[in-house]
Amino acid sequence: MVSNLEKVDPREVQMLQQYLNEFGQEIEAYSAQLQMIEQRRLESLTAVDTISTIKENPENTVLLQLGGGASIKVKPVEKDVILLNIGSDVVVEKSCEDTASYLADRAKEMEALEKKITESISQMQKQANDIAKKIESAYKQMQE
Repeated sequence: MVSNLEKVDPREVQMLQQYLNEFGQEIEAYSAQLQMIEQRRLESLTAVDTISTIKENPENTVLLQLGGGASIKVKPVEKDVILLNIGSDVVVEKSCEDTASYLADRAKEMEALEKKITESISQMQKQANDIAKKIESAYKQMQE
């Protein structure tokens, strides 16, 4: 982008700085998305563990989240039926095994998505570093 270092155009440096800022914003957005996906993946894996525990010991009590940080201890009424939100507020009844399998598959999909996002972040950081080096080089040329 800074093609002729003997003659540095301040507009070109300004444009590079704008690109650098945009990369920074994109990296922040991807990082926030990555954190959200990681949280959902962990929630899915925790649910799989909880379902396994309920299936092994159906007489045990479990904590039911009421919201606002409040929970209540309950015993499952139906031992092998789980209500599963499959998206768009559509809830279906599934067996413990089917629900655990569904959640485990979803966790794998989220893990694959996390890898893609991490790669994208890495590529953007590399490009941002390259731009930062060009800006630094241009500033040095301007000072000489």
